[in-house]
Amino acid sequence: MSLLTWGVSDSIRRLLSRYANAPTADQIPASDRVLLQDHLYKRKREFLSLPPNEAAKRSAEIHGIYRIYQGDFSRALGDVHVLLATETWLGKETARIVQSWLQAQGIFPELWDDLEGLRTDSLDGFHRAIGELIGRLHEQIPAYQKSGYRILFNLTGGFKSIQGILQTLAQFYADEAIYIFETSTELLRIPKIPIKLDLSLFKNPQTLKTWRRIVLELPVPEEQWRSLIPETLLWVVEKEPIPSVWGELLWKNVRQEIYGEAFHEPPSDRIRYSESFLKQVQQLPKDRRCQINERMDDLALFLEQPTSQRLNLKRLSLHPLKVQKKGCTHEIYAWSDRDAKRIYGLLQGDTFQIKFLADHL
Repeated sequence: MSLLTWGVSDSIRRLLSRYANAPTADQIPASDRVLLQDHLYKRKREFLSLPPNEAAKRSAEIHGIYRIYQGDFSRALGDVHVLLATETWLGKETARIVQSWLQAQGIFPELWDDLEGLRTDSLDGFHRAIGELIGRLHEQIPAYQKSGYRILFNLTGGFKSIQGILQTLAQFYADEAIYIFETSTELLRIPKIPIKLDLSLFKNPQTLKTWRRIVLELPVPEEQWRSLIPETLLWVVEKEPIPSVWGELLWKNVRQEIYGEAFHEPPSDRIRYSESFLKQVQQLPKDRRCQINERMDDLALFLEQPTSQRLNLKRLSLHPLKVQKKGCTHEIYAWSDRDAKRIYGLLQGDTFQIKFLADHL
């Protein structure tokens, strides 16, 4: 917001503060909206004509990038840049001005402005937005790291609450976080600290099953989740538990390891399995065992939804066999790459009895 507040009158500054969390322009009274729209138009026109050193003085976000590249934006051309905007009218408009200015320098950043609830006027909405952000980071950043990219989180600019969250996330997803004080010319660098996550919580089968149901948004008795899951890992929204930022962060970073080490009790009692299937899964490599546990999550979600709302994910693909095989009526995907395997079983109403793992027919 420094881009909009730099050198403005007190009246405009008050309007910017008053409507900082307004999701859209039409939620602002017409007289104030006209003043803000006029301010945005003038500020964009002025800002896009500024050279890098002047733009850095007026925008905290540009200032951080300017210092990273020591004023030479040509050094940024081979990098990937992402701008994170709040779900507010002024936040999005500011991000778009920054994006347009960077494009004029030959840098074409991606803009993440679609995280619903990323504002500071609703704690529940903020929680869900951060959860979605963690999922997006967890999905995209590893591919960049494998390609040799160094990941930097630029914490300069934006709401202080979001900066605080990003500083924590940087310890898991960034090689380094940087911050710069508005009047400073030096970067404050926050290195990644080696962190070993404690997996002991999920060693208890009942705790793990309860947690998986919470993640899947399946019903869990209140006395059960309150007694088994630490309060810091949960937020309660409309009396229902969902993973907190720290819960999301922990689970995203340990799930693959936990799922790979053993076949765990499925998160739904509607899934049953034979001893022969259990022996088959325990003999699999870790990556395949992980995929089997993931399919159990998908199957649980399918079986516990009302029939008219059942979500048969493509990676699950529960479907009947054309010809029954060894007492099985249905199959689901275990995995489809290389030696494609299927899980065969008997579907009876809302219960699935797993018989065995075998090749795709």
